Amino acid sequence: MARPRRPVADALAYAPIALLTGFSRLLPWRARLGLGAWIGRMAVTRIPRLRRRIEANLRHVLPDLTAPDRTRIARQTGDTFGRTFTEILNNPAFHARRTWTGPTGDGVSALMAAAETGAVLVTGHFGQWEAGRAWMKSIGITCAGVYRPADNPHLETVYRRNLEAGGTPIFTKNARGVRGMIKHLSGGGIVAILNDQYDRRAERFDFVGRSAPTATIAADLALKFGLPLIPIYGIRDPDGEHVAVVVEAPIPHTDAATMTQAVNDSLAAMIRAHPGQYYWMHRRWRKDLPDPES
Repeated sequence: MARPRRPVADALAYAPIALLTGFSRLLPWRARLGLGAWIGRMAVTRIPRLRRRIEANLRHVLPDLTAPDRTRIARQTGDTFGRTFTEILNNPAFHARRTWTGPTGDGVSALMAAAETGAVLVTGHFGQWEAGRAWMKSIGITCAGVYRPADNPHLETVYRRNLEAGGTPIFTKNARGVRGMIKHLSGGGIVAILNDQYDRRAERFDFVGRSAPTATIAADLALKFGLPLIPIYGIRDPDGEHVAVVVEAPIPHTDAATMTQAVNDSLAAMIRAHPGQYYWMHRRWRKDLPDPES
């Protein structure tokens, strides 16, 4: 069902974002990232809805954490997301600065070999999730992206334009997007899929020790076209600016369920190693948690 048009409300809601992004572009790059990080930290600590959501997610999947640990991870989450979102909304500048390192990992050679024949890459809302596509574009490998459109049409225009600066085509998470991915992959293309969003229609798989609905689309496409299914991550360095691109070994072809669980296990290992780099604001386990709005 299409979202009702709200031109005045949408314009008013977007105005602060436009002013803030316009102001931030006057700042040097490090200061720009620092501003984004500060806004992210303030959001997760000062907005009750976000704070409760992060707290509920952490209690659910990492119950042994102490209260100070949860507070620390929440602040790191806000910092990481603020920097990542700033980079995405300034994607041409992010690409020009080339602040990623690597790639490293057992899957680099497989990904390079798949440059002409195609591949399905999987990642999640972790670290700098656009860094892998940025690295590939810098060496002449085009990688398509998949995203969920923003509700606000003004933000959507800016968001999509910056995603396209990281590589085209860009597909939406809907039936039309799936058709586009099928055509792209059948022609030997590469696509990166963020596979960690809640999907009420999907089968449940273990994710960080808890059951969560997870779409099997990445595995389905890899099997359909006989392509490697390769996890790829951008792990943010402690300095907050540089990002290490890590490419893991391809997930063996078995069946969609087994491969999807392997995708979840790969991301879960990253989350356990770097919990402050995951986007805990997601309602990833929403049906198993109390409503944080209440």
